[in-house]
Amino acid sequence: MKIKSVEIYGYGQFVQRKVEFNQHITQIFGENEAGKSTLQAFIHSILFGFPTKKENEPRLEPRMGNQYGGRVTLILDDHTEVDVERVKGSAQGDVKVYLPNGAIKDENWLKEHLNFINKRTYQDIFSFNVLGLQDIHKHMSETQLQNFLMQAGALGSTEFIGMRDLINKKKQNLYKKSGQQPEINRKVAELKDLELQIREASTQVESYQRLVETRDKSAGRLEAVKENLDHLTTFFEEKQKEMALHEQVQEWKALESDLNVEPITFPEQGIDRYEAAKLQTQQLARDIGLREEKYKQLQAENEKLTVPSAEVIDKVEAIAKQEDDVKQQARELHQVERDIEHVSREIEGLKSNIGWETVYEDVDASEVQKSYVSDVLKSKRENAHGLQQYRNMLDEHVIEHQAHETELEQLNARLVSDETFEQKKVYEKRSLELNEKRNLFVKMKEAFEIEQQQKQKRQNMLRILFVVMALISAGVAAYAFVSSAVLYGSIFAVLACLFIIAVFVVKTKEVGHNERFAEEITQLESEVKALEDAYDLNFELSDQYQLRDQIEQRQQNLAISAKKQQRLQQQLEAAEAQHEEDNNKVNAIRQDLHLSAKMSDELLVDAVQTIQSIKEQHARLSQLEANRSALNDKLTAFYDEAIQQLASQISNVDCVSLFHDVREWLKQTQSDAMRYQHNDEQLQLLDNEVKHLNTRLSDNRNVIQQLFDFIGALDEESYYKHHDRYQTYEQSLARFNDLTHFLKNQDYGYEKSSKLSEKTTAQLEAEHQKLEAQIDDYNERYLTLQSEVSDLTAQINHMETDNTLRHLKHQYQIVRSQLNELAEDWAALSYLEALVDAHIKQIKDKRLPQVVQEATTIYETLTNGEYVQVTYENEQVMVRHKDGQMYHPVELSQSTKELLYFALRISLIKVLKPYYSLPIIIDDAFVHFDALRKKRMMAFLKSMPDNYQILYFTCNQDSTLPAKQSVTLQKLEK
Repeated sequence: MKIKSVEIYGYGQFVQRKVEFNQHITQIFGENEAGKSTLQAFIHSILFGFPTKKENEPRLEPRMGNQYGGRVTLILDDHTEVDVERVKGSAQGDVKVYLPNGAIKDENWLKEHLNFINKRTYQDIFSFNVLGLQDIHKHMSETQLQNFLMQAGALGSTEFIGMRDLINKKKQNLYKKSGQQPEINRKVAELKDLELQIREASTQVESYQRLVETRDKSAGRLEAVKENLDHLTTFFEEKQKEMALHEQVQEWKALESDLNVEPITFPEQGIDRYEAAKLQTQQLARDIGLREEKYKQLQAENEKLTVPSAEVIDKVEAIAKQEDDVKQQARELHQVERDIEHVSREIEGLKSNIGWETVYEDVDASEVQKSYVSDVLKSKRENAHGLQQYRNMLDEHVIEHQAHETELEQLNARLVSDETFEQKKVYEKRSLELNEKRNLFVKMKEAFEIEQQQKQKRQNMLRILFVVMALISAGVAAYAFVSSAVLYGSIFAVLACLFIIAVFVVKTKEVGHNERFAEEITQLESEVKALEDAYDLNFELSDQYQLRDQIEQRQQNLAISAKKQQRLQQQLEAAEAQHEEDNNKVNAIRQDLHLSAKMSDELLVDAVQTIQSIKEQHARLSQLEANRSALNDKLTAFYDEAIQQLASQISNVDCVSLFHDVREWLKQTQSDAMRYQHNDEQLQLLDNEVKHLNTRLSDNRNVIQQLFDFIGALDEESYYKHHDRYQTYEQSLARFNDLTHFLKNQDYGYEKSSKLSEKTTAQLEAEHQKLEAQIDDYNERYLTLQSEVSDLTAQINHMETDNTLRHLKHQYQIVRSQLNELAEDWAALSYLEALVDAHIKQIKDKRLPQVVQEATTIYETLTNGEYVQVTYENEQVMVRHKDGQMYHPVELSQSTKELLYFALRISLIKVLKPYYSLPIIIDDAFVHFDALRKKRMMAFLKSMPDNYQILYFTCNQDSTLPAKQSVTLQKLEK
């Protein structure tokens, strides 16, 4: 997987920014605060999610309210391009993955293609920075350094080692075999102490049983005394009740003897009924006198009133009903006169607006004429506007033409001659060929030297073989001559001579590649030098190509500008002719409308509208004058007829006060008629009331006589005396009934009350004193027993409320549960520790040998062959020097340790390549390297296979990388 480009909608200081990366290695250069770290954080956020509150990282949301997030274009391993977009939404943002076929996937699809790696693991494995390298320089022990390197080369992060150390630390805090402070050790000691306290508290149970038996016996005696005391108390309370009721019983018995007579009767509510009838009789006599006097007054008033006939009233009312119509006609007449005056003033104002002194009836002011004038003026305005546009465009084209000519002159001044340009191309070609041949010469020289050494070895072996064969042939020939085998001896002697000759003849043929390449290089250098001396070649070919393109483009622009200028001149002349024709039409319209030549074009349409208004107002004035004459005739005829009819009823009638006098006469006439009718109704009503009041007076006198007859009274005094005797009897009877009811409520019937009334007060007091002495004796005995029982109960309650034993047992169970929980935690930690150790061992056994083997090659390259091997044996990382000496990482220099760390990290990335094909991010990790080491490091990165993508962030630009592999971030001004 590779990152093709990123598009930032809004993130940190970046807004609407797009950056494209090379698919192998890209150098992202920028000064401090140019946004390098922001760009790295953006890549991490889009792939793995925006930082949340739990992470110690800034979210870098844009401050100006732009959309938060962006898009990253990825090239997958199958060369498919997908766009990953993440914008603000949920805590880690909302993700959409756009596939080439138009489908849209979610974050689960992205995690699956990232092989479920998280941001922390990605940073620990694929991201390098200067802080990671500087961690090696901290004061680490030998074990700490070994763990750090193993994490870099095998585990990829510090999580597993840190987890193992944390688990071990927590286990030590929970339990130590001979410790006292760990929690499990302290809980075991606490359980032993609680067991001892529980045994001591159990001995107090026997004394508790003895106290309970003694308290039960005393409680039985106390209950018997209490029962006897309750009986005495009941008798005592009954005696107190008799003493309290003795006085009421005596009064009850006396009332019984007084009421033993014949009952006295009296009419129900007799006094109230008598007094009400007496009062009503007096009031009725007074009301009858007042109504008779009122009857006489109303008869005298009716004799003074006079009412006109109905015919006269109808005539006057008919005149009054016409008041609204007559006044409306008068108002209409007044309004018509005002309208005539207003229309006259308006006609004069309109004539003054257009400069008319009289009304021209023959002038055409129709809508057709108005539309014609509007069209002519609109055409004139449009032509005038177009004329001005043509003039402005012509001026702009002239200025633009001059600018193009000036720019063309400047470009021609910067242009070199064609001969120099062609020689520059030759110079570039020769320089490129020279550099390639130099590089080729160096590589071929190394190859030829190796080949020559191999040939020299083969030549030496062949010479040795010939010498051995010559010696063998010589020995065989000598043996043949000695044994008289001359023929064989001669053959082997000749062979021996041939082998000796071959020893000196065999030579390595030297190839003169050095001389040929040296001559070619020298010839190319002389040609390049000659071109530099003969021509001024201090310019860039790309700039000259661009200049020539710009000159050609400016020449084309000049030709196009000249054609446009000619066409605009023709259009300007046509527009001027049309403008002159429109002026003539407007002048003709002014003459037809009798308007001044000084009137502006903008007012001509309004002038036509004004002329139309003058004609309309003139016609309206004639109509108003005819209406005024008709209204005057109607009003004169009405007033003459009305004055003639009212002369006999109303004196001094005129047109101004006619309706007022009619209203006043009608009001007075109606008032008199209503008064007469009202008085007549009152007379009838008073006659009926007097008859009704006399009937009521007779009824009240009959009620008083009936009350006197009920008790046999002769007058009012005897009636009141009988009422007093009746009240005394009723009060005694009510008191007797109350006492009887009271005694029944106190459970005293007739016999019991009669018996109590026979006793004297002295007898009751003697019986009360005797009962009181008995109760006091029983109270003392009861209090003594109660005190004894209370003391025993207090002792028992103290032993029962003493929760020492129960509390100790409860505490024992709590501590035991806590100990079980701690034991389970310790067992879980032990299980986790075994799992982590097994995982680390599996990684060491499978992955670490591959990492170490790959790291050997990388480390040898980075140290320029000084260290030839990286090993991992007996849980230790070691390096072998080229002299065969083994070194522990602690013994290495700081820079060499940095190279070892880098080699292990890169080798881990290569081993994990089949599982995680992700870009490598390097953030100024080589800022402390010297020039040689940095050059060697950059050469190694460039030599890595093309299926690795490297994003190199730096503030020190590397000139060895071409421009197509570099991205420059400019510092934004705040």
